[in-house]
Amino acid sequence: MRKITGFEPKEQIPAKVLQLYQGVMELILQGVDVRTLKVSDITQKAGIGKGTAYDYFDTREEIIVSAILHVMVCIQEEVGAELARRTGFFDRMEYLLEVLEEKMEERECFLHFIHLLTDTSICGLKLQERIKEEGQENYTLVTMLTDMIRQGMESGELRTDLPVGYLCYAVSSQIVCFMASVSFPDIGQITAEELKPLILSQMRESYGRKA
Repeated sequence: MRKITGFEPKEQIPAKVLQLYQGVMELILQGVDVRTLKVSDITQKAGIGKGTAYDYFDTREEIIVSAILHVMVCIQEEVGAELARRTGFFDRMEYLLEVLEEKMEERECFLHFIHLLTDTSICGLKLQERIKEEGQENYTLVTMLTDMIRQGMESGELRTDLPVGYLCYAVSSQIVCFMASVSFPDIGQITAEELKPLILSQMRESYGRKA
């Protein structure tokens, strides 16, 4: 059996594996720390036997990483298709913030994905290793943003005197800030609803090409 990576098309994934993925995401949405998840927690939530999980995966880290990558692939396909239908950088950015505000699964998956990309836990290292193994270093939110920024520069919406890489990091940091305001509303002193127009306005002021 070919090793399951999380990058497979949904129609090629065994039903039991999809149940495991769903179990991982349900636990994440319940606020469970992925670093403390046990295989038995996942299989119980998925409604399958523990032994079944080991028919497809060798370790709990492989289950968790594959689940997060699968959801990221699905999100990027769905979001990417809608972004392609929209016109202009700021229209696309507003849509992206709306998705992260309104869809909890997408937001939580993004947050866990971003965290694990820089984490040194076993799960974090496994995620980073898996992305390199599959040659998918560019299959991330950063790639989506880079494409949006390049298109914005070409259309005359965005400044061209700033490096694409800088704009990508700057915009990414504001998106993470926005996701945090939605996920942890009690920490800051501003709501996501109040923050969203401020972020879009600041982006226009700082990165938009002046007429």
